[in-house]
Amino acid sequence: MNKTIGMIYDQIRPEERLLIDSARRKSLRLNLHDAERIHVDLFDLEKKEPFEDVILQRCVSYFRSLHLTASLEKRGVIVINSSRIASICGNKLLTTLELAKAKIPTPRARLAFSVESALDALSNLGYPAVLKPVIGSWGRLVAPLKDVESAKAILEDRENMFPLYQVYYIQEMIQRPPRDIRCFIIGDAVVAAIYRYSPKDDWRTNTARGGAC
Repeated sequence: MNKTIGMIYDQIRPEERLLIDSARRKSLRLNLHDAERIHVDLFDLEKKEPFEDVILQRCVSYFRSLHLTASLEKRGVIVINSSRIASICGNKLLTTLELAKAKIPTPRARLAFSVESALDALSNLGYPAVLKPVIGSWGRLVAPLKDVESAKAILEDRENMFPLYQVYYIQEMIQRPPRDIRCFIIGDAVVAAIYRYSPKDDWRTNTARGGAC
């Protein structure tokens, strides 16, 4: 085989090293592109160079990945994953809508845009609940809403933040052991799964916050 693909990254993590090693074993030429060194002409859409026909998008930054992918797709580059998939999977609200449409059971959730409507949503959803930013990872700005008083305090605090954090995605809190299960699915098959245990004095299981696998 004499195929060449590209990979865009902003950090070389163990996952990227595994992809690089796999490409070598399969005799694929894999060109690497550092996202922080890339600039794209948004009006010269006929030219694919210096990019390959197929690109693996591996940026850790959601916004960097999404915008760079969209600009490359307009040039006719096939990007994996696509901007549509990245947009859905990087946004908890859009993900919830897709899961609900597919009738996949998920925790109940409400959407609101003001403190008053969020409190009204909570009165229907019930306490305790969880407030999450629609875009974000690693458990950042995820807050438990234990009762009306704590909800008011946290929501009023968010009113002074960037408008993104005033899109109130409120989800029921699932009663569980101090761990959750993360599954990786390809097609209809679960190919890997892990338990994630909460660190001491934290209810979140995110490994970025000290959770153990």
